[in-house]
Amino acid sequence: MGKRKKHMTPAERAAARRTSGVAEEQSEAPGREVLRRDRVARNLESARETLTRRIVTTVEVVLVIFPFAVWGYVGLGGVSLEEAFAGDPGFVVSFLAAVAQPFVAWLIRIAYHHYTEGDGGYALGNLIGLICAELMLQNVVGLAGCAVLLWRLWRPAAGELTEWRERRGVGGVVVDISGALVVIVICAVCAFASWRLGLA
Repeated sequence: MGKRKKHMTPAERAAARRTSGVAEEQSEAPGREVLRRDRVARNLESARETLTRRIVTTVEVVLVIFPFAVWGYVGLGGVSLEEAFAGDPGFVVSFLAAVAQPFVAWLIRIAYHHYTEGDGGYALGNLIGLICAELMLQNVVGLAGCAVLLWRLWRPAAGELTEWRERRGVGGVVVDISGALVVIVICAVCAFASWRLGLA
């Protein structure tokens, strides 16, 4: 007769799961360590990085005040926002696009923080997504700002795109750029509305 299979107590099963989890973490540790070593620490005190930080701050400030600038421009003509909305439906779409720019500035701040921590792939991925969004809006200010930042960050961080993709996987990449994807959806709706108004 074969040996009867021993039934484990709940405590024994919990201990076995803990042991298995530790073994899996140890087997994955070398791979994670290699990825960690590949992430380059930034010399944030260099002249290039100092200039990049100033450019990032400037772009953020411009994008934050952009909707207020649009509002002020309308006010200079002696027209209230309500009158502008009623008189020109296309202005509604343009104003909604302007209101989205502070959110873009916030995403840029997060992306730059990841860049300073050595996660350049995250920053580049989000900037590429934001550029796509600004292209849909045909917003010259936002497009120029994101393009300049991508240009500044590309050379020191281009090699980290592959590492970011491998480390995060498809699901992780989607989560990382989820903010940019939200902006893309908003911009796509605005672009579609502008197109429909143009046909009317």
